[in-house]
Amino acid sequence: MLVINYGTIYPALLKLEQEGYIASEWGISDNNRKAKYYKLTRAGRKRLAQETQKWETTTDLPKGTQLL
Repeated sequence: MLVINYGTIYPALLKLEQEGYIASEWGISDNNRKAKYYKLTRAGRKRLAQETQKWETTTDLPKGTQLL
């Protein structure tokens, strides 16, 4: 299980937003509280596709192969 605390996630979201990979907007949550919602931008979807391809290429290496 991946555990991420608030001190880690919000700086990462801010960085992604500043780089143009995500956009945010304020809204009301299901429990009637103010909440910030995030979504991928076109640039974010493109970057995600690139990183996914890199990951798939890396994980498709033959067993015993080491990355330098």
